[in-house]
Amino acid sequence: MSGPLIPEFFSADSSSFRPSAIRAFAHLINDPRIISFAGGLPSPATFPAGMIAEVAADVLRERKEVALQYGPTAGLPRLRGAISSIASARGIRCTAESVLISTGSQQALHLVATVLLDPGDVVLVELPAYVGGLSAFYGRSAQLVGVRQDEDGIDPADLRSKAAQVRREGKRLKALYTIPNFQNPSGRLLSAARRAEVLAIAWEERFLIIEDDPYGELRFDESAVTRPIAADDPELEHVIYLGSFSKVLAPGLRCGFVVAAAPILQRVQLAKEAADLCSGMLDQCIVDEICERDLLRDQIARVRSFYEERAAALLTALETSFAGRAKWTDVRGGLFTFLTLDDESIDTRALVPRAVEAGVIFVPGSAFFVDGSGANAMRLTFAKEPDDRMREGIARLARLIS
Repeated sequence: MSGPLIPEFFSADSSSFRPSAIRAFAHLINDPRIISFAGGLPSPATFPAGMIAEVAADVLRERKEVALQYGPTAGLPRLRGAISSIASARGIRCTAESVLISTGSQQALHLVATVLLDPGDVVLVELPAYVGGLSAFYGRSAQLVGVRQDEDGIDPADLRSKAAQVRREGKRLKALYTIPNFQNPSGRLLSAARRAEVLAIAWEERFLIIEDDPYGELRFDESAVTRPIAADDPELEHVIYLGSFSKVLAPGLRCGFVVAAAPILQRVQLAKEAADLCSGMLDQCIVDEICERDLLRDQIARVRSFYEERAAALLTALETSFAGRAKWTDVRGGLFTFLTLDDESIDTRALVPRAVEAGVIFVPGSAFFVDGSGANAMRLTFAKEPDDRMREGIARLARLIS
């Protein structure tokens, strides 16, 4: 019998892996005794199960030789074409050859990190930033440097300052990672003027922008400008654009995508060959048929309406229970708001055990900040709970903090 596994067997990169602060709550998120504001899981009420069942039955009957077989690493050709049409409608100049289909957008983040990053390379990230992105970059032993946000998103002056600081220190700045539309976790929308400034700085400082856009279709306010940064980079020289069907269809259909310039996409495809050969063809065929039958438009409209009502209920509950004690994002889309307590002495991580005892859970804000800040904040999702449970959950949090 062999002895125990010893640390010398592990790779250097494996020592950089970080556990997800959100996954740590997975066992509580679906506990009916707990009112959960923690996981950013789309509500099952939005899943078009009947439509998916009908399409899946047709796919298995008529396209089983494709749906149940290995497929091209870059993805189903017709679906790549449909995604290029979606991206083109958002203003991005691309063709089917500019698209690679991934197993969810998290794999896209992992593949892009694998292709771009060497140990010690610097990635600029928002303060706060999505923990899945942080995990992908930490997994490549990258150094993450935070860039401030305000209510209009990334602060261009701080972005320029941080980029210059990295250069002065002799480090290699590779990329900025951003979610400009209804950001996870803050819920903020990067203003149109700031998008142009961020792209200009990327050109000046010679770094790439990894633009993650899973929430752009979840727009409640028609005046909200969600035009991708990639739309103003016609040759995609400085922007890699990521997207997903998880938030508008269902996350069980593991179908994300990368839109990028050919030299980048070729490397990403090689990385994907090493990772999984190809994404699930049954998932791709179902999404492809939904796009081909033009069923996505009405589904997006239903999902928007659903989350708009949920967001309004959460914001009303916050106004009732936290007015004068905290500030939060007045969201215009997406799945989240971010609450910051006025009392900076409160560390929300310390509140978690008592919150669980009180039957409510959230994600502490510090999990999203790479600079050690955010202790007095928390991320709240309005995706999961119905209105009455959200009102009760916010009231419980308010009593707990009192």
